[in-house]
Amino acid sequence: MASDRDVLVPFYRKKGGGVMKKINDNPVISGFLLILFVSFFLGQPSQAGAKAYPTSQSMNGLVTTFPQQLELAIYEKVLGEKIGFMGNPLFNEKVTQGILPSVQDRLPAEPLVVIPEKVIGKYGGTLRGIALSYESGTSEILSWRQANLVRFSKDNRTIVPNVAKSWKWNQDRSKITFYLRKGHRWSDGVPFTADDILFYLNDIILNKDIHPDTPDPWKAFNPRVHKIDATAVQFVFDKPFTSLLFYLGGTGSYYDSFAPGHFLKQFHIKYNPDADKQAKARGFDNWVAQFRNYWDRWKDAVVNKPSGLDVPTLESHILKESPTPEQRVFVANPYYFKIDTAGNQLPYINYHLERFFEKKEWVKEIIAARVDQKSQNMPLESYPLLKKNQAKGDYYLQMPISGFGPAIHFNKTHKDQVIKKIYATPEFNWAVSLAINRAQINERLFLNLCKIQQAIPINIPFATDADKDFMVQYDPARANKYLDGLGLKRGSDGYRLRPDGKPFIINWEYTLQFVWSHELPEMIAGYWDEIGIRVILKEVTTKVSRAKQIANDLDISNSHFNPFEHTLFASPTTFMPPYGTAYPTTGITWWQWKNSNGQRGEEPPVWVKNLWELGDEFITLVPGSDWYNAIGKEIVRINLENLSVISTLAEVPLITVISNKLDNIPQWKNNAYTFGYAYPYRADQWSFK
Repeated sequence: MASDRDVLVPFYRKKGGGVMKKINDNPVISGFLLILFVSFFLGQPSQAGAKAYPTSQSMNGLVTTFPQQLELAIYEKVLGEKIGFMGNPLFNEKVTQGILPSVQDRLPAEPLVVIPEKVIGKYGGTLRGIALSYESGTSEILSWRQANLVRFSKDNRTIVPNVAKSWKWNQDRSKITFYLRKGHRWSDGVPFTADDILFYLNDIILNKDIHPDTPDPWKAFNPRVHKIDATAVQFVFDKPFTSLLFYLGGTGSYYDSFAPGHFLKQFHIKYNPDADKQAKARGFDNWVAQFRNYWDRWKDAVVNKPSGLDVPTLESHILKESPTPEQRVFVANPYYFKIDTAGNQLPYINYHLERFFEKKEWVKEIIAARVDQKSQNMPLESYPLLKKNQAKGDYYLQMPISGFGPAIHFNKTHKDQVIKKIYATPEFNWAVSLAINRAQINERLFLNLCKIQQAIPINIPFATDADKDFMVQYDPARANKYLDGLGLKRGSDGYRLRPDGKPFIINWEYTLQFVWSHELPEMIAGYWDEIGIRVILKEVTTKVSRAKQIANDLDISNSHFNPFEHTLFASPTTFMPPYGTAYPTTGITWWQWKNSNGQRGEEPPVWVKNLWELGDEFITLVPGSDWYNAIGKEIVRINLENLSVISTLAEVPLITVISNKLDNIPQWKNNAYTFGYAYPYRADQWSFK
């Protein structure tokens, strides 16, 4: 497997003394000059009498600038003729009744041509998935329908156009112009234009009523956005935003960079002076509360309630009916902007069905052949049973790398000042890390498939073997010495006492979404018991856990720690306080202090401020340069010294269940939140055989 440093390399071409130039900066070059074709015999009939349309496994000599896709104008130039469009029969009745326009009028004038993985797919079917509950393990099913400006290709390193047709940077990457698709429409048929990007940034992200603290990554760059015309917008930043596309294609793929202004303006005080009065009449506290009912930065939250039926989207599937506690159903978007090489509008699959089950029920549902694709939060210990029952369940398994196992973050801003001081002391974190028998955890829970390694981003060029091995040896004797040195004496019962003489107790409230199984916290609590630390375990829901994280009420947080190099580059806060993407994990009061310019929260220690300064510079640098590596190495050093993230295991494979009935499924290279789960693998071109 190629290193994740390769994620960054294809976007640049070395020139002279390490100066880098983006090879796809010019939208004309990006969409035209690099297209090559050799002996392209599209017109030759196949054995079935149909044309041999290109697929990724049979390109017929077609070579494209971007993997597995090209723009319609280029495709038609290669063919030497216009292609006809075909729509999903699902919409035929509505077209006949005049409820929907014909497919020619629903598609953009510039649709994206998708080269299917294996075959021109068949329309129909329901793609079935499972999750824990709303806001709990639903990212994967969201990834089936995601549509953002750009995305990662299946090689997990190449950024390709998506909603945006192309882009162009200025020389120092402090400005970027996105070119949109002419005729692109929202799922309700209203045109999608540059105004929807302006509305997103100016009226939502930078609106102080909606966001008192401008969310990452925008705040650090003081963004401005200018409309060039209906299909072109330019972002301007105070400093180079070199990592923007990596953010948008990775963790940022869960947050649209646009919003349906034509729908949302009715709830916005800027456009509707009565918005506040109307919101209160409908039972909301104010206009912001009502606005957030229809818009959420975490876009899956919009469709977890009946009001989501009304909200237009660009995704491949839209909410079909009111969600219930048991399930959500999505139906194909009739205005989706992609076609295959035969001119068929995507997606092929008609419906997405997301059902909610306790984790203990997942394997039973999979073996009963009631799940078509599942990977997020799959416990690795279920692998033998799933492997044994592949024929019965009519599925097969892939085992791509997902990142790290569940990580442990002690709350260094704890409300109890004595506990806070303990958790904030590096030696305490070293001690609890040394007390964990990772080899035993690997054997019992992870089938000995993982590596013992400290929590640092995967495959970064500036990490040494010593960094990876830092405090991961099982050494309870050394752990006891550290704890003794901190004055955590043992009481008559053998358990340690706080410096003020009170019992030292860790209250570990965990959610299965982030620890994967009950056994993991139970085993770790047992190891800590052996060094005199009493742990009280309690399972809570993800919703409760996140609320307590934000309220600074947890002793331990357990987010997945799986940044790859591209994630660190795009979002340094995945490896520095608050160590989170969608939600802050630890150091929430420090983050409040930073975002309020010291007006709220708590001033952090120097090491945290240093990390933030390094992160602000890191995202402006050229990957692979000497200064990039030097800054990255210092980020790693500070994190290890303070050990704010304690690993369990590294290079954990993620069980990926795929129904044998599905077609156009590629080989997963990585399967991780930070790549958008299935997003690089193009679920919109999956089909049923």
